[in-house]
Amino acid sequence: MDGVGPEILETGGALNVRCRGRLLYSERGPALIPARTAAAAELGPDRLYLVASPALWYGVPELLARLEPGSALLCVELDPDLAALSLREAPPGLLEDPRLAFVQSAAPEELLARAAELGSFRRCLSLRLSGGEAFHAEAYRRAAALLQAELAASWRNRATLMSMGRLWARNIFKNLAALGEIAPVPLPRVEKPVFVCGAGPSLEAAIPFLAERRGDLALVACDTALPSLLAAGLEPDLVVCLEGQAHNLADFTSAGGRPFPLLADLSSHPATFRALSGPKHLTLVRIAPGGFMSRLRALGLPLLGVPPLGSVGVHAVHAARLLGPGPVLAAGLDFAYERGKTHARGAPALLAEERRLTRLCRFPGQLGAAFKVGVRPTAPGSALLTDPVLSSYAALLAEEAAAPGPLLLDLRGRGLPIGGRAASHAEAAALLDAARAPFPAPRGPEGAKGTEAACSAGADAAAAGAAFIAGESRRLSRLVAALKGRESLDGPAFLELVAGSDYLLWPFPDAQRLRTMPQDLLNRLLVEAEYWRWKLGDIFSGR
Repeated sequence: MDGVGPEILETGGALNVRCRGRLLYSERGPALIPARTAAAAELGPDRLYLVASPALWYGVPELLARLEPGSALLCVELDPDLAALSLREAPPGLLEDPRLAFVQSAAPEELLARAAELGSFRRCLSLRLSGGEAFHAEAYRRAAALLQAELAASWRNRATLMSMGRLWARNIFKNLAALGEIAPVPLPRVEKPVFVCGAGPSLEAAIPFLAERRGDLALVACDTALPSLLAAGLEPDLVVCLEGQAHNLADFTSAGGRPFPLLADLSSHPATFRALSGPKHLTLVRIAPGGFMSRLRALGLPLLGVPPLGSVGVHAVHAARLLGPGPVLAAGLDFAYERGKTHARGAPALLAEERRLTRLCRFPGQLGAAFKVGVRPTAPGSALLTDPVLSSYAALLAEEAAAPGPLLLDLRGRGLPIGGRAASHAEAAALLDAARAPFPAPRGPEGAKGTEAACSAGADAAAAGAAFIAGESRRLSRLVAALKGRESLDGPAFLELVAGSDYLLWPFPDAQRLRTMPQDLLNRLLVEAEYWRWKLGDIFSGR
């Protein structure tokens, strides 16, 4: 069978495998090198070890015996014949070990799903325990890179959740209590091409084009771009906001409460919904997977569910691609800036520095942005700067542009790549000429019938929001009673109750430990539940 394989044979006093004309283990002591590799593997808590082509599983039992708490093995075999051999030759009970999973695919969805089943990890380490890894070396390398990138992103998200989670949850409950005033309505569908405006410096070059072709476009503005557009006499058809803090409220000052439609997330700062008087549309960012967000989605409110995209610019493009058949044009989404100028003229950040401008004080804050930690040129020799956060947003926008949906036309002429097709203003004008169609302006309901519909939507939403908050208060009371020993709940019932209100765990860096219910974490959970029971009482009563 030489050259075909796999074939099991004996060399050096132990079983070996010949596949495609080569031995997968050393001819002298096949199990020796894998055992040494397993013994030398870096140990630590919450490590995921990616074992490519486990073949006869040499080294795997030794590694399992050394694993620290929270660590696990993900074994991947992409050769069908070797996979069958591995399943057949696995030591008794090995595949039943809850710390090990065997996968016969490099599909990202399956790898990530199986890794999630094994636990929550800090790092991914690759181990080569057999020569079978060489048959699909590039695929195994990509799998390791995918898992490591996913773990890194997961921990970045965890850090963000620890910092912002309590604020986002508080905003969600406050906005649920104000749904009667917000009166959310679904987003209208548009037939014109959509132009998304970010607040980057490239917006300035697009202003003359927008002024000339305004009638042919549905204009979607990120909140920070709104002052720049209004200064140029351009009124948007939709303003998009994602900010949970009060910082971006200055973006709405120049609007003076005008009736521009607003698309804001349910976790946005509550004052955002009072900044404009037009119709309100809601998104629901999947802040974290879990029962709380699932229960919000099941409320039946007109919420547009969207993935966590980080930047309001990426968020706006995602929403714009859902408004109609497209295409979507974009400017101002630079994710890069020049020294001394981070935003387009008219943006609040730039205006604040201009107000402090004197002969001896030249844009101190704007220049300071060029010297933050991690700032680097967008390319060797480029005068434009970026940083890791902006780079990650540009990468997310490139992923969005590559997803199924309308074409994204990049009219910026500068900045980090965002995955759209670069186009000049002349090319965009030709496209608009070819795409002329009647367009219902998305200004929401008008007249008596529209007012009636808005009142009805507000009343229904208010009832749903009040019911959710009241139900959440009851859940918290049960949880507090269980934690204080006043109500008897078995382990699964207790964990199910917490899982439905998992925003309680968002500030915890070690939330995954809840499965074992350690007393120190339960003590912190009690404090958190008591805080939220008091806070919801305040919100529900309108204080």
